[in-house]
Amino acid sequence: MLATALGVTIHAVDSHQPFLGELRRRAEDAGVGSRIQAHCMEMSDIPAVFSSIDLLWSEGAAYNIGFADALARWAPALRSGGFVVVSELAWLSEAAPAAARDFFRAGYPDMKLTTENIRLAQEAGYRMLGTHNLPRAAWIDDYYEVLEPRATTLASHQDAGVRALAQETLKEIEIFETAGGSYGYVFYLLQRS
Repeated sequence: MLATALGVTIHAVDSHQPFLGELRRRAEDAGVGSRIQAHCMEMSDIPAVFSSIDLLWSEGAAYNIGFADALARWAPALRSGGFVVVSELAWLSEAAPAAARDFFRAGYPDMKLTTENIRLAQEAGYRMLGTHNLPRAAWIDDYYEVLEPRATTLASHQDAGVRALAQETLKEIEIFETAGGSYGYVFYLLQRS
């Protein structure tokens, strides 16, 4: 989408080569394959490879190195005035149900309120341009509606590891359904000073 809209070379980074292969296929199908350069590497290594990024777009990858740490590590790779659009799982309310707090305390203990993430971004030298919460439907359509029946089927799998993953997935879906919108993915639009 970015290559089509902007008409420039896009450097795609992922640590999982099959995802990059799928991106290459889609880019070719969309007629923008020559504008996409894929790099199989860790997100934390971006400054070692790139030194003048205009726009760094990260969906769901900052958590691998921590939101604040990702912003600090990426800063040297951004040109002055460059932009970062980054999504991060965040508490949208201080009044989250105890079950949701417990679930994420075990699965993502570094999860913070949106306001805390904004403060962290500002402390890392970014100007906050805006935020956008991923809508509830984005969690359900083509994600949980596909994942839930698969996880239900695998919950009785003979392999204990598969069973555990399936049961954890079903627990996550249950938490989402009962959490009343107290958490979600937030996109932060930032500009490097």
